Amino acid sequence: MAEEEKHDSSSGVDGLKLCQLGQEVVVQSGERIVTQGESPEFFYVIQSGKVKVFRETADGIRTDLTELGSGSYFGEVALVTGQPRTASVEAMIEAKLIKVSKEEFDHILDHNPQLARHIIHQLSQWLVTGDRRLESEVVHQVKLRQVSWFDYVLMIGLSIFLALVVNIYNDNRIPLIQGWGEKIDVPEISLMKAQELEKKNQAIFVDARKSAFYNQEHIKGAQNLPLILFDLMYPLFQFTVAQTPGAKDKTIIVYGGSFSRRFDLELAQLLKNKGMEHVVTLKDYSGWLHAFPLEGQEPKTPPALPLGIPGYMEWLPVSIFLLILIPPIRRSPYLAVAGRVLLGFIFISFALSKIMRPAVFALNVVDYGLMPAWGVNLWALVLPWAELVVGLFLLLGIRTRAAATLIAAMNIIFIVGLVDAIFHHLPINCGCVGEVGEPVNWWKVTKNAGMLVMCIQIFLYDRFLVLDRGGFILRDRQI
Repeated sequence: MAEEEKHDSSSGVDGLKLCQLGQEVVVQSGERIVTQGESPEFFYVIQSGKVKVFRETADGIRTDLTELGSGSYFGEVALVTGQPRTASVEAMIEAKLIKVSKEEFDHILDHNPQLARHIIHQLSQWLVTGDRRLESEVVHQVKLRQVSWFDYVLMIGLSIFLALVVNIYNDNRIPLIQGWGEKIDVPEISLMKAQELEKKNQAIFVDARKSAFYNQEHIKGAQNLPLILFDLMYPLFQFTVAQTPGAKDKTIIVYGGSFSRRFDLELAQLLKNKGMEHVVTLKDYSGWLHAFPLEGQEPKTPPALPLGIPGYMEWLPVSIFLLILIPPIRRSPYLAVAGRVLLGFIFISFALSKIMRPAVFALNVVDYGLMPAWGVNLWALVLPWAELVVGLFLLLGIRTRAAATLIAAMNIIFIVGLVDAIFHHLPINCGCVGEVGEPVNWWKVTKNAGMLVMCIQIFLYDRFLVLDRGGFILRDRQI
């Protein structure tokens, strides 16, 4: 506790005739009376006016402690202990003071037990008050650092609510679950039966995947009819089938190889709606890779489509990772603020590009082959809004530890998807900005790893410019 944080003591001072000792001085408004850290020389009694007691750190952060008026006194603790002043005092308005030297003060204590007892009583009160204030401050800071389930419910719930509401009014809206409520009356064929038809030359295989997947590997002789280009390519496909000998008696077997069955089921239904007969889908969605002769080309890296400024900014967390190796910088709250702004901008930019075109993003999700059919559209709807909400929370300094945790979780999911795509040689872009994106490679994994490290740094050391349960904090006070 600061020695100058005093209570009104006119009875203890005037009654002991301290006003008859020392030197009377007048200080003007704003004039410094006592400076924190200086050696104690005087004890002061306020006859009139008002003064302010405050502490100030080396970098200029000021904390006001209290205000003292007529009849109060300050400066006695430093004289008793012999320690430097623990706080500064300056006049708020013109004040008249009695300045008592250390020698006079010691003489008074030696011959005035009443004043000594009064000072001891005040010191004991300050110690108790200081302990309570310290406990309250520690509890307050701990609460600020706590991450509750409410934080996650708030952000995730808000993301889901916005995703559902906006999708209702979006001209490009998609169903929550693809095919939900729609009847797919296309029969399935077993892998063994399809092999029999292939050996008898009674099957026409149609690959429903994107051209990049088809070119990389497909059933020998299969035709490619990408679902996303159906309206454009169907006339040519129809002509090709018509030119095939015995086409009317052959079974059209649609396969896609996607875990979500997104492409093959929908394409088969579209073909049947066009009046084609004997259309079936391959029941074992991935069995064709081992059951039929294959052909294709060596995997090619898809062309890189620039992501703009957000794409370049993704490299900054990787660069900052080198700074994190330096302990003082690693613990810096200012680095955490820089990371919040950086990650917030990146995630908001990527989110805005996907929110209004969820169908495009849903197809990118399918490309990774990790999401079941029922989850693709829900993921495509909610994830962009979650990126937007969490990014805004980081930028605004709202519940930043929970926001950093969610972004870290997103990055872990991205990294898992990217690594799986690399090992399976999937010819896809990352899908960060709808149909635009960077090729899936280890550089992209490195970028996400850098953002993951930045999330950890924010979680541990962010305490500057934070709007949290305790209000807006310009800087966390050290206890």
